[in-house]
Amino acid sequence: MQDKNTDIVFLANPLTWDRESRMDIKPALNLLYLASYINSRGLKAEIIDASCENMPLKKAAEKVSSRNPRFLGVSFYQGSHDGVIRLCGEVKKIAPEIKIIGGGPLMTAAPERLLANDSVDMGVIGEGEYSLYEILSAGNENFEKIDGIAYKIGGALKVNPKKSYIENLDALPFLDYSLIDMKPYFALQEKLSVPRSIFMTTSRGCAFRCTYCASPFLWPGKVRRHSVERIINEIKHHRNIFGKINIGFLDDSFFADKKWIDDFFSMITDTGVNYSCIGRADHISEDTVKRLAETGCNFVSMGVETGSAKKQKELKKFLNLDTVMKNVALFHKYGVYCRCFFMIGFPDETVGEMAETINFAVDLKKNDMRDCTFFVTNLYAGTEMSKKFEDSLWKTEIYYNNQKTGRDSSGAKSEDFAEEKFSRYSSVPAVNINPYLNNTQLVELVKIAYKKINEKRYISEAEIEALRRF
Repeated sequence: MQDKNTDIVFLANPLTWDRESRMDIKPALNLLYLASYINSRGLKAEIIDASCENMPLKKAAEKVSSRNPRFLGVSFYQGSHDGVIRLCGEVKKIAPEIKIIGGGPLMTAAPERLLANDSVDMGVIGEGEYSLYEILSAGNENFEKIDGIAYKIGGALKVNPKKSYIENLDALPFLDYSLIDMKPYFALQEKLSVPRSIFMTTSRGCAFRCTYCASPFLWPGKVRRHSVERIINEIKHHRNIFGKINIGFLDDSFFADKKWIDDFFSMITDTGVNYSCIGRADHISEDTVKRLAETGCNFVSMGVETGSAKKQKELKKFLNLDTVMKNVALFHKYGVYCRCFFMIGFPDETVGEMAETINFAVDLKKNDMRDCTFFVTNLYAGTEMSKKFEDSLWKTEIYYNNQKTGRDSSGAKSEDFAEEKFSRYSSVPAVNINPYLNNTQLVELVKIAYKKINEKRYISEAEIEALRRF
């Protein structure tokens, strides 16, 4: 057998191994951050992008084995964790000597559950860079002093104390996009009329504690942020490599720190890039929107989630819906494309509250919201909302439709538009969590919502009630 000169191979898995899986417009950024850090410390990390290539399960396992790494790194997410377990088992059949390390939200939430699988040897809990480097440096033993990991000794699970979070994010290296073939991503972006883009984050964490969101669990404590100078230098670095490029910032709340965003506005223009970002509607003013437009921001996404003021409080989102309406109009005024996110089917959401959300989205559309995305509510391990529904966790299905949908040159029928939107963005829980509509009915409601919004027509509670017969 050849020497193991690769310390770790990360595998980005598709949503499912059993059929063609929809590709994302961006690579697995979490793996790219980890691999970039490991290589910066003098070890060797590689990434196999099975998701991009729609690689079959057996071929993915064989490709891991062919790289002959000491370790395989995989990520456990709600909708795809069963497929990752299958991959680990297949790798162990071919190359049992490869140690498999799991990470991701589910490993942080429940290492005991994932490590009950014989094919998963270890787990990294929480932020991964430092703990993972220490595992790779330790070899196959001496794990007891490494914080932030879980592992097995003689079949018994050992969970070490949590690792302190990285205070100075500027200490991390630039993302090394040479580890990923970006050509397929650029091709998909072009197909979807998305600017040629790469992605990065400027911060980790969120100051808010929404009950449905895993961020408070995954990133407890204060929000940590790169310096503006560091972000500008990294943007210039990527522009030297890719030429004209759009930067997609994936922070939970890009506008949260007013001093930081003001400094960013002062420096970003010199880079010559356009950019997109995600933020809260109540973190911006007309001056913020104006400066976003002036400094090259072409796309903003905002999480609204519900059009019910009562539900905003219950979810601890605490958005003022009048502010959302006003700021959507401001984005249109200054020529920034604005998309809003919504959720339908919270565990205690009434038919009336569902109608409020859809009709609020209709009003936003009338107020020049450019686009929106609806999700059927999923329960994620570690969230406040999930604590009441432990039996429903780990049971998420990827929505799949084998009918060809999409727009042609003559324009799409609204039902095709709704199907295309839903199939691209949505997964659904495999267990019913809403007392009024089951998951099949909620899927139909989301499709109806898209049609209503596209046609700027309100929905009635009676129309939603009628879905109970579906």
